[in-house]
Amino acid sequence: MRTSLHAGTTRTAAAALLSGALLAPAAPALAASAPAPAPAVTTGSAAITDLAALMRRIQDAGLQQNYIGTYVTSSAGTLSSSRITHYCDGREQIERIEALDGQMRRVFRHNDTIHVLWPAARTALIEQRDLIGRFPQPATPVESARLADVYDLVAEPDDRVAGLDAQVVTLRPRDGMRYARRLWIERRTGLLLRSDLLGERGEPLESTAFSELQIGVKPQPQQLLQDMARLDGYHVSRPVYQSSDLGSEGWALRQPVPGFSAQRVVRRPMSPGHGARPTPATLPASDATAAAGDETVLQAIYSDGLTHVSIFIEPHSPGAHRRETPMTVGSTSALSRRVGDWWITAVGAVPPATLQQFTSGLERRRRP
Repeated sequence: MRTSLHAGTTRTAAAALLSGALLAPAAPALAASAPAPAPAVTTGSAAITDLAALMRRIQDAGLQQNYIGTYVTSSAGTLSSSRITHYCDGREQIERIEALDGQMRRVFRHNDTIHVLWPAARTALIEQRDLIGRFPQPATPVESARLADVYDLVAEPDDRVAGLDAQVVTLRPRDGMRYARRLWIERRTGLLLRSDLLGERGEPLESTAFSELQIGVKPQPQQLLQDMARLDGYHVSRPVYQSSDLGSEGWALRQPVPGFSAQRVVRRPMSPGHGARPTPATLPASDATAAAGDETVLQAIYSDGLTHVSIFIEPHSPGAHRRETPMTVGSTSALSRRVGDWWITAVGAVPPATLQQFTSGLERRRRP
């Protein structure tokens, strides 16, 4: 059942559910190199090597190519569009993503430094992080070699996206713990042109695709760096994330969820800083955590290499956490559960049964 967000979901988890921007270890800058040759697409046992090679090619293209384009995301009956400019000079990466719908927001990334700017509210957020699985880089590099353990690679008929020839493949899950994903890959460079997340009956749950794209543009990083540093008159927040682990925090996952491995555990603020903070009226819903106060929440991130699940753990608050109710917004689901004096919320673009395994398997243990 698809429902709207309600007070039972942690504020940080609600933001992640709406925005899809989950915290991840910062990705290192990669040196530019020639695109890897397109691997043969086969099925069965031969797909193990090919799938890993294909995902590395897509990942490398998203990081190393110079491109400017507009992409459109369709989810839960709504459309949103963004403009992306990405440059890599062989040593450093710089990119800008500008939301073209709703409240103006610009996201800059310089290597592992992220600036999020809301010009209308004159607020900015500066973090050391990366955005997990964001278009057009869908996979976690360190996990891509394990994708063949849980997905089969299926070749589809060739197609065109934004006027460019595309090789089309479907990553079909081997179990019911994850959704299928169909990818359109630019033949010459390996850049991802379109990504569809498919439901259990093959129906599209979410689709992101370039509507226009220029590949191989001349890099002009200095202009983006100047725009990124233009913060005069902005209230700037710099949240600090503390690395941790479930054991030291007094938690344990009784048994692993098939195909998923732990990526990182952090204690993160539910507000970006102190002092004059933006309010819910000045921020979009996906950034409403900026007004949540000075509390922290524990976040554990799990990945199968292509999709991710975040588990948020915080003290139970009777006023804020009222119902243990599952919900779905577009392709992303959330499931909350009370464990003693604690409130647990799992969020991810996975079937609700997967979140059920995570939340039911998490248990409170005495801290060492």
